[in-house]
Amino acid sequence: MELEALGDLYLERRGQREPALRRFWSGESRYLVVQRPAYHLWGECNSVERVWQNNVRHLESWLCMPWSDELPHLQPWFGTGVYANAFGCRCLWREGEAPDCWVRFHAIEEVRGISKPDPRSSPVMGMVLECIDVLLERTRGRFPISFTDTQSPFDTATLVLDTSEFFTACYTDPPAVHRLMSAATELIIEFSLEQARRIGPALLSRPGHVMPSLPGLDGITLSDDNLAVSSPTVNEQFSLRYNEAIARSLGGVAIHCCGRWDHTMRLLPGRGVRAVDCSVSRSWDPTPMAPEAVRDALRGTGIAVKARCGGTPEEIRLAAAALGGRDMRVILDIARVEEDDAAYLRAAERNYHLAHELLERKYAG
Repeated sequence: MELEALGDLYLERRGQREPALRRFWSGESRYLVVQRPAYHLWGECNSVERVWQNNVRHLESWLCMPWSDELPHLQPWFGTGVYANAFGCRCLWREGEAPDCWVRFHAIEEVRGISKPDPRSSPVMGMVLECIDVLLERTRGRFPISFTDTQSPFDTATLVLDTSEFFTACYTDPPAVHRLMSAATELIIEFSLEQARRIGPALLSRPGHVMPSLPGLDGITLSDDNLAVSSPTVNEQFSLRYNEAIARSLGGVAIHCCGRWDHTMRLLPGRGVRAVDCSVSRSWDPTPMAPEAVRDALRGTGIAVKARCGGTPEEIRLAAAALGGRDMRVILDIARVEEDDAAYLRAAERNYHLAHELLERKYAG
């Protein structure tokens, strides 16, 4: 589809969906249903040109999906090592796949006294900014753009320093760990503000990344997958406090984490967290959370839960039954289970109407 036609389709979808999205994020409504036919963004990203092509494919795929409550945005996605690269970590660029990031430091002694690096020293951060300029220029500002994939300070630290060494040092050398965490936090705030300046407030789609997003909203999505593998005590001391600092600077945070982390979800209220993204189905994650555990952790907090559920009617019924209710704010993200595009569209229509019907009952009851 030509860019002009995509622009027209985006305006049509925006007219249909934007009011409901804004009502949800303002707290006027309590649930959304989203379905995503393909994930073209998060793969090979070896050049700005390739990321431009990924974005166009992604935009067309999502805009052509009529059975969803969200709007797509463009994203300067260059893997998960953007911030680690500024600390001197090398990226391994590969054909057909997202890049790997190589740890730079292997002993805690090497990061004692570390300070925030200059973003201008990072080749990958340079690619992110160049990509923003390309997205703006080639689309003439017709589509919103989000922040790059922002790994939390906690996740970034275990890309910069060997993971085992990092978690051991949380017990043996907390001051050195805090120094590394502070440097990563300062870098994330500085570079996020620079991205926001480049994109401009009229087009900056927030919170961005995996969350339903719009220009004019607040916050930023942080990927914080280490929360699932460390204790609530370690998470509170070495992760959540730094996420909260980012929330103060950027108007809140949405937290993505794979795996099971309800033990730490309970610590999120009052720390600037506006939403979480988690899996409640093996369609998304080999170790999903029980939806009941998510509800127990976040009911009544006002924190929105984007729950990635399975794509069968039975899985949708179970997720809606467990998560829906007046004390919860829910974004039900339904998995694609049909490979054939025509079969998927039929299943997506059925699932969309089913999810809305089930959630409407839960919130009316």
